[in-house]
Amino acid sequence: QARSSNREIMADEGEGVIANELIVRSKSGSKLDAQRLADLKGATLVGTNRVSGAYRVRFDSDLQAEDAKRTLANESEDLAIENNQQFEAPDAPVAVSGMTAPPLRLTATVRPDGNRRVIALIDSAPQPLAPAFQSFLLPTVDVVSGGAASGGPSHGTSMAEAMVRGLSAGSTETSTRIQPYNVYGASESASTWDVARGITQAAQDGSTIINLSLGSTQDSPYLRDVIQQVTGQGALVIAAAGNNGTADPFYPAAYDATLAVTATGRSGQLTPYANRGGFVDLGVPGSTVVQMDGQSWVVQGTSVSAAFASGMAGALAQNPQTPLAPVRSKLIET
Repeated sequence: QARSSNREIMADEGEGVIANELIVRSKSGSKLDAQRLADLKGATLVGTNRVSGAYRVRFDSDLQAEDAKRTLANESEDLAIENNQQFEAPDAPVAVSGMTAPPLRLTATVRPDGNRRVIALIDSAPQPLAPAFQSFLLPTVDVVSGGAASGGPSHGTSMAEAMVRGLSAGSTETSTRIQPYNVYGASESASTWDVARGITQAAQDGSTIINLSLGSTQDSPYLRDVIQQVTGQGALVIAAAGNNGTADPFYPAAYDATLAVTATGRSGQLTPYANRGGFVDLGVPGSTVVQMDGQSWVVQGTSVSAAFASGMAGALAQNPQTPLAPVRSKLIET
């Protein structure tokens, strides 16, 4: 992260950086002049997040984006400016034979008062699940339109099933539901901008547990601040620690406001691929079996671990009035 005086500017170097796109916002929360951004050379204003007060600006070239970054930084110390970034494509499930998933022993119930805890799944769109799982899912919200075609279960499908498995770890019935937010659309990658939009929309819609089975080695002050904003309002954000097998920070899991989950094997030992390090809060089994169209698929990674942990949190806090800080502590202690 490069700083000039008190201006916050993210460097445009590193894997996944979208060099011709900027995210611009006010550090003080002041309203920005959208027309000023649109009038920058080669600029097109392509997105507004009214909750976070941020704008997404696309330029005709990487050079124009870099020039605009310097121009805006010199105009005001109140501006936070960074490049939009891509999140790594999630690992694909592997088809296997001779393996079946255990039956789901969980019933979807309704509380007498009609209230329910909602877990937000910020991911790709889930495909229709088996009836035993589908009853726990609410209709998908398309933050980005479109769904990627697949010969097997999508990442969102796999995470939804893992999350339901987590819900079943604590009880045989639950009023908790899962709300998917599609931030991938038809693309194999998501971006900082769309993930942040998914988080803010989920919080506005009433989700209090937010699952991020995704990530990158690149820091994003914008995404960090959005997560701090929703956790400050009482939400619990659970994120995958990454599958690089290192102790290097992996974002957004490495942000203090998130609960970072890594993957363990059956013995409880850390898996070779799972990230470790001081930012990791807990380890959860990192594999599950998903069945679709008569075929079994094995899915593994810290993504599965995070989704399972989100389901566990939903099981521990079925009552929507239950504060989530003690739930976070209980998960870490378990």
